[in-house]
Amino acid sequence: MREYIKTGLILTAFMVAAGLLVSIVYNFVNPMIVQSEFNNTLSAIEEVLKDANTGEYLVSNIPTNEEQLEKNIWKEDQDGVLYVSPKNAKVFSPIYKFTENNTEIYVMTVSGVGYGGDVVSVISFIKKDDVQITLNKIEVINYSQETPGLGAKISEEPVKKRFSLIPESGLNVGVKVDKDAGVTVPTNSINSYKEQGVVKTSDVMTGATITPRAVADSINAAVEFLKEEGVM
Repeated sequence: MREYIKTGLILTAFMVAAGLLVSIVYNFVNPMIVQSEFNNTLSAIEEVLKDANTGEYLVSNIPTNEEQLEKNIWKEDQDGVLYVSPKNAKVFSPIYKFTENNTEIYVMTVSGVGYGGDVVSVISFIKKDDVQITLNKIEVINYSQETPGLGAKISEEPVKKRFSLIPESGLNVGVKVDKDAGVTVPTNSINSYKEQGVVKTSDVMTGATITPRAVADSINAAVEFLKEEGVM
């Protein structure tokens, strides 16, 4: 009996020690993970604050830290999610709004359901002179569960570029990839098809439909939210 008690006490001691060790490691590592995620998001925000046509910054004061970024918060929610679409695409809190030279730039973090999990992007919309709005740029910041060589291509520049500069006409009818739209988009008509909300990805993401569809769904969720808020 004593041996059983002794063994039990030893196992209990090991479990307590292991729990304490895990707690210490977590408390040490977690702040670094949070900071790394913030830096990743901040870098993406800086990128989408560039004009997709010219590559020049849309605003003169680019935030370089959390304090500066917080000054541009437009909408936020303590729950962390501002909107969930019928397709389970999400708009996350907070949303930032930058204003310069009669131009409003809305920067949002959004997600859509991909092949292996959520595909998360930072996107920007430009509204000039209080008239029509345009999707300017996207930066994909989390696609870790997508298939290498297929869905994981979503972060490559040629793919991201396809989701840039979508006019309000295309946003209003709903963004969709060419395979889902059931159309063949000629190479010389890629931009004109964006006016219909059709984004050609079949040539730059051969064999992958679910991941770019996730990005399209996330853009549509952002548009739905902006409409609810009277921006569009």
